[in-house]
Amino acid sequence: STQHEPRRSTHFGLSVSHGSSRAGTMADELDTHEKRHGILGSKEWPCPVCVTDMGNVQARLTFTDVKAHEYLDTEEVLHEKVALLAAMIRDSNEMITYTGAGISVAAGIDDYATKVKDVSITAAEMPRVKDWKDARPTLTHRVLTGMYEAGYLKHWIQQNHDSLPQKAGYPQSCLNEIHGSLHDPGNPVIPYEGSLRDDLYAWLHHWQERNDLCLALGTSMSGFNCDSVPEAAAQKFLQQPDAVNGMHKGLVIVNLQRTPYDEVSSLRIYAKVDTVMPLLAKALGIADTVRPMDHAHVFSPAESSVVEAGSDMFIVPFSSEAGEHQGSSASGGKADTAQTSNTVWDLRPGSWVKLTG
Repeated sequence: STQHEPRRSTHFGLSVSHGSSRAGTMADELDTHEKRHGILGSKEWPCPVCVTDMGNVQARLTFTDVKAHEYLDTEEVLHEKVALLAAMIRDSNEMITYTGAGISVAAGIDDYATKVKDVSITAAEMPRVKDWKDARPTLTHRVLTGMYEAGYLKHWIQQNHDSLPQKAGYPQSCLNEIHGSLHDPGNPVIPYEGSLRDDLYAWLHHWQERNDLCLALGTSMSGFNCDSVPEAAAQKFLQQPDAVNGMHKGLVIVNLQRTPYDEVSSLRIYAKVDTVMPLLAKALGIADTVRPMDHAHVFSPAESSVVEAGSDMFIVPFSSEAGEHQGSSASGGKADTAQTSNTVWDLRPGSWVKLTG
């Protein structure tokens, strides 16, 4: 059936707080250990510090009344949390990341939904770009790409439309742009009340079931359909007989503002994503492999796809009869190569190409 955005979260029976109906205060916001640090966080860690007090302003207008205050962990606690996160990542086999608008703010792409943008601690350092195509990948995009290349990150669910993962060198084959893309006519941006693409929705749920650690970065998780991914990760962690030593590592959240899932997260980090990710790269021992900020990724076709060097003719896993991509199964796994149908793209000057997207 067609899946619509947004939706009101069901939370799979989890006890998840969407805030209080009474006026919220900073003390109300972080009133439990889990909200401050996550289930696996140390009881000895001090409370995060409120750095942007927004009074009674909500972080989002719909589906949640979590307030728009911004918090930061102390430097010592931040480093200890990153060390714990690195250990969780090393113990995982099928880690995914679930990212929102917060990871692209440092690239100059506005977070249209937040109510704190002009006074946020990220505002002063945010570059201004008039055209989204001029935006460059952030530290977070580059570190996530490095984590994929090192084998730590297996899949990326991207709520943004900005193509910055690809600009950082992240492969399209492991990227689910669930809400659409500004660069792909075959995957148009989904309107707020629109419907998700069926194949991408199936792929989303494949990784929702397959992952053993979900890293949520720069997202408020305030009620979209795809929030079922971090929600399910938290559920799987909590339902294990021994959650602390279980196979599923649960949900890790990195965000300045609170989210509805803080209390069920395995680890909760209050910091800028671009502060956390370079520290994480260092902790994982991959800092030297992360491409520098001035690096511009040059796209090149897979060697096996080139018919003849310099010919501009390529073999692609696409069925001209079925009119669909043949590189993966509907469940998100690799297709049977014996049944894969290939098509030759002739992109030489003078050739005719019909675009049907």
